[in-house]
Amino acid sequence: MKLIERKQYLDKMINVIGTPDIKVLTGVRRSGKSKLLEAFKAYVQKNITNANIIHINFNLSKYDNLKEYKLLL
Repeated sequence: MKLIERKQYLDKMINVIGTPDIKVLTGVRRSGKSKLLEAFKAYVQKNITNANIIHINFNLSKYDNLKEYKLLL
């Protein structure tokens, strides 16, 4: 499957790095939200040296023990 580059959306996300607001990415199922976040994560890892990124995919069984919010602390 061909990946559609969402440069405009990625640029919007990059432009709000460092702002204190909470960012929410929404969209219908299978619209590319996860792929956009993967592209954003790659940008941050490449361009921000002190970035602290945690990626948890709750669809994977290895994260089943993190279903309770207290365990994330």
